[in-house]
Amino acid sequence: MPSNKRYRILSTKAVDRRLVVIAAAQNIDIEAKGFISTQALITDSLKQRIHQLFQEKATVVFTSANAVQALLDHYLHPDGKYYYGTWTAFPPTVTDEEFDAFKKGGFFSPGWNVYCLEGATQEALKHQYDIRHKIAGTAANAASLAQEIIRNEEKGPLVFFCGDKRRDELPDLLQQHNIVLEELIVYETTETPALTGQEYDGILFLSPSAVESFFSVNSLPPHTVCFSIGPTTARALQEHTSNMIITSASPSMEQLVRTTIFHFNNIN
Repeated sequence: MPSNKRYRILSTKAVDRRLVVIAAAQNIDIEAKGFISTQALITDSLKQRIHQLFQEKATVVFTSANAVQALLDHYLHPDGKYYYGTWTAFPPTVTDEEFDAFKKGGFFSPGWNVYCLEGATQEALKHQYDIRHKIAGTAANAASLAQEIIRNEEKGPLVFFCGDKRRDELPDLLQQHNIVLEELIVYETTETPALTGQEYDGILFLSPSAVESFFSVNSLPPHTVCFSIGPTTARALQEHTSNMIITSASPSMEQLVRTTIFHFNNIN
């Protein structure tokens, strides 16, 4: 990379300050502008269903950190006492562990078996202690995750915590193999398109929804490189641009930024 050349990158999602500093040290300046917003969906029927699931040894699927966060923020906290909170007496089958959980203002759960995407989704589960679980399988994208579920001979029913704009790959593949899937929509995605008003050397895309939002009001000059967090987002990009598309080796913001740095460090 020529020492006097700095590259300008736009991320369609917020970037951790640490990664911005790492990139800047490599002559890559990253600025962020959100092109989608997400909001948790909270209903009484969802509370009742999730309350029931927390008391079961359920097998569940997450393909988005937003779904994990929706459960943590609105189905555990700040209303954690919702679970078992209306009991006036305990039935004889309640264990000491369940009673201790109730006294602490929480709930008892036997734990879930979880299938999830690698990267941000898996990290969101790893760095919390409220959703009792063990990881049954992971994959880099939804289609591969469905194949992992199929290989493990899951019969269902499985519960899929998702957003209102979830992709079809995973549900369709499981349906083809007669695996029952219950979908619970726990967050909504809204496009927030904005004109960039300038040119960039590269743009980071982290979801198909962000791709749709960006291209609804913007176009790209031929030299701009599109960096995709995964193959699903890459396919969405192919529907809108013939520009170079480079896909991250793993679905995380850190790997996406490092992929960007590697590319611009190796331009001939």
